[in-house]
Amino acid sequence: MTDGIFADLSIVIITLNEERNLPSLLATAPRLAELIVLDSGSTDKTTSIAKEFGARIEFRAFDNYASQKNYAMSLSTRRWTLLLDADEAPDSDLWQSISQVVNEPVTQNVAFELNRRLVFLGRKMRFGRTRDKVVRLFKSHSAAYQNEIHEKLMIAPDVTVKCLDGVLWHQSYHDLEDYFSKFNRYTSMMAATRWRDAKVTPSILIIAARLPVDFLIRYVVKLGFLDGWHGFLWASLSSFYSFVKYAKLKEISDKVST
Repeated sequence: MTDGIFADLSIVIITLNEERNLPSLLATAPRLAELIVLDSGSTDKTTSIAKEFGARIEFRAFDNYASQKNYAMSLSTRRWTLLLDADEAPDSDLWQSISQVVNEPVTQNVAFELNRRLVFLGRKMRFGRTRDKVVRLFKSHSAAYQNEIHEKLMIAPDVTVKCLDGVLWHQSYHDLEDYFSKFNRYTSMMAATRWRDAKVTPSILIIAARLPVDFLIRYVVKLGFLDGWHGFLWASLSSFYSFVKYAKLKEISDKVST
């Protein structure tokens, strides 16, 4: 496989203080692909690392994930756009699949989803709701995100979605300090978004039930126990995430009503 077949590809990444993750992603990126990094004010070496790999660097103040990604995608100048997070990296099989797409003429309206798997505290996870499929490769300027957090990519109804071979590894959490840093930020954003969207706070009974139910689904039903200690820890922390999100929503509701 040669880099030249990626000349029709724009790789788009949004960043904020990603010096820890960005090198492993950019090191795998094909040389002739267009690299676009949209930064929102990094104070570490993120932008200098991006420059070393020849990326085009733009700046936009962060407001929400959907708007940030939509602006980043608007910067693409090639025929195909591959949208990646800085903590994600395609394996060699996935790059091969992507090369086949961008190197062939495509007449139909089509987008491609990628098989994403979680790397949790250094372990490649197999179970416990640690796999999903995400649409990330599409004709440039043909898709847009909605929702401010846990954003959803919207594509036209006539677009056929196909799945590519290979794995998109998601190195989301390097250690527990990293996990809880994101944990607090994301649960607060989720609670604020749900309140702004007039979501009703669940009853105390439902909030209390979410934690053990979520844990049992991830650890037992979805076989998280087969991932050993990491499977137990992932199931525990993920179920606690849901609990805290609703606890923060109730906190907002109580403050407003007093």
